[in-house]
Amino acid sequence: MATSRLMYLHGLASSPRSAKARFLTGRAQAAGLTLQCPDLNTGGFHHLTFGRMLDQTRALIRAQPGPVLLLGSSLGGLVAAWCAQGDCQVKGLLLLAPAFDFLHNWLPRLPIEQRTSWEQGEPLWIHHHGEGKCLPLGPLFLQDMARFSETHALVRPLPTRIVHGRQDDVIHVAASRRFAASRPWVRLLEVDADHHLAGVSGLIWRQVEALLKDMATREGASCPH
Repeated sequence: MATSRLMYLHGLASSPRSAKARFLTGRAQAAGLTLQCPDLNTGGFHHLTFGRMLDQTRALIRAQPGPVLLLGSSLGGLVAAWCAQGDCQVKGLLLLAPAFDFLHNWLPRLPIEQRTSWEQGEPLWIHHHGEGKCLPLGPLFLQDMARFSETHALVRPLPTRIVHGRQDDVIHVAASRRFAASRPWVRLLEVDADHHLAGVSGLIWRQVEALLKDMATREGASCPH
């Protein structure tokens, strides 16, 4: 197998300047690896949709030949899982607190008046960690996200590891447990951490190394038709 390219996908209201992105970029450079950290806010945060994130990531994957190891955090992890389903260049996945059951986990956290207003077509103002201020997220995000609420279609068997914190109060670890339980090719590592996975950076990088070895010793999994 040719040398694998790494791509890191940040979460909602984050950016390529996040702590995880900076850590992974530094470790990849030290190991002589290529890692891309695209800005999934491109096109404007107000008009962001999950479908747009998918399309942007797929275009970047296909812009260069060769195998890709996708790394994704939170909503970026869900993007990675969906991209891997239909793009055969993706040969491995590392999902960090992936946003399975996103709407089920996230919507109840919103104050009822904000949730109702968003569902009725008003923008939702949320703190954007990458910009350091509150920005409006349009209602199209909510409408589009509903199309990707089911994970039963994510059945392509390829080397996959999930790191999820037991103290995660944004996306409960139970969502990753359910995902891994019916997929024998998925290894779930539960850690003592919250959604940010602070303090387990070394473990995360060891999963990158392990996945690269897995990818090098097996032929890539076929894509479903």
